[in-house]
Amino acid sequence: MTILEKESEICTLRAEEERILATFTRRLIEIAAVAGARGSGTSPTAALNAMRLPAIALDRNGFVVDANAAAEVVFDNNIRIKDRRLFVRDPDSRTLLKEAIDQLTGPPRLNSLAMEPVIVPRMDKLPVIVRIWPFERPEHPPEQEVRALLTLNALGPRPGPPAAIIAKTFRLTPSEAKLACIIARGAPPDIAARELKISRETARNQLKSVFAKTDTHRQSELVALLLQVQ
Repeated sequence: MTILEKESEICTLRAEEERILATFTRRLIEIAAVAGARGSGTSPTAALNAMRLPAIALDRNGFVVDANAAAEVVFDNNIRIKDRRLFVRDPDSRTLLKEAIDQLTGPPRLNSLAMEPVIVPRMDKLPVIVRIWPFERPEHPPEQEVRALLTLNALGPRPGPPAAIIAKTFRLTPSEAKLACIIARGAPPDIAARELKISRETARNQLKSVFAKTDTHRQSELVALLLQVQ
């Protein structure tokens, strides 16, 4: 296979991953909306927090009703809640976000999931992709009704699962658990060794032990397993 063929295959795979992720997210939003509408006691943002999806709930006036713990992790000086509004520092993104949120006060859209995402640049970090997911409005909505959810996709390395939980789940030593957390982010053993300030040989030996204790044989298998740990 040539380099061009490999690059084409990678692009195709990434496009397919984006399609699957969009479909999966859309389904999560639908489930969260139904849960909130039925008064199940579980807010839409809490339902999404269980899936580690940062989300913010807006009322019909565009004010923030709720933000889950996953969203709190994303907030910084570039994007945060200010005076019950989602504030973004970049002026162009702020304008686009305001225009999109202002649409929530108008008539319901026929295709409520077709709103364009807003890309929020960040200083010294990769951007955050903000997507707006409007809900169908009842004929006489209450004042605090959740009118839309905003999901935040902060690009960049993902934090691994907690080391303490991994250690207990798979009977790993503290050192092995720390290594496994870094590997769960998709980092190679060399990067893990650098972060942990250990030799490459030590990192490889610890990884072999982690493979044995988790009954995995490749890094991809290990990552897939560790990402299931909540």
